[in-house]
Amino acid sequence: MLPTLIALATALVLVGLGVWLYRRYRRTPSGRDDRYTPERILTTEQVHMLDYLQDTFPGQVVLPNMLLKDMLSIRSAGDRQKAEDRLRRQKVDFVVCGEDGRPMFAFDIEQYHLSNAKAKAHQVKMKNRILKSAGVRFVFLKNGIHRMPSPAEFRKQLNLAELPRPKAKEDDERQSVRQQLESQMSDFDKLYPATGFSDSEVMGLSGLMDLERKGRLTGLGSPAHHGSAGGNSGYNGFSETRH
Repeated sequence: MLPTLIALATALVLVGLGVWLYRRYRRTPSGRDDRYTPERILTTEQVHMLDYLQDTFPGQVVLPNMLLKDMLSIRSAGDRQKAEDRLRRQKVDFVVCGEDGRPMFAFDIEQYHLSNAKAKAHQVKMKNRILKSAGVRFVFLKNGIHRMPSPAEFRKQLNLAELPRPKAKEDDERQSVRQQLESQMSDFDKLYPATGFSDSEVMGLSGLMDLERKGRLTGLGSPAHHGSAGGNSGYNGFSETRH
């Protein structure tokens, strides 16, 4: 009799343990006991530079840490999958939007690469080529606002460097919005197939100042003219990558 009772008690214990384990691990947590810690979104340097860019572009939207996939879409590509991969891998420190909400300027803070410099220079070249094909000027910022010109002076220089944007055609009710945009961008490529500014060059303060000096000498005032001016000297303090 005693062995039977022991076996029955053992079975009940095991069943109870099984029920407890089932409820313990199958129960969906309510989240009431979860606690969180805020993480740093921007470095102190980025916060100061964001303030500087907002002063440079008052009333315009300035966004930090933007992936290219959130800024651009592919209108044509030899290999669409690879083009999408490039957009996912690349980001910029800041982007400035125009009144239509589309990006006009993209910025990275200048950095000095002590390791793997060649590969990183290639990524910079690729990023610049992608942005330029979309009519977005890519510019390197000095690593400290104390090394930058005043916001008003910087904006004046950037106005000279702004890339030409495609002109809107007359509305055609038979075309979808997407078709109209693709048609406009196709015309943009034909009108501005290349400039004197090499695809592999990234603009910095020295290049912007060169444009300003050329503007004073030639008297050209249109961003479209200056956007295609040659002889840009790249950016101070960061090796320029050329073809």
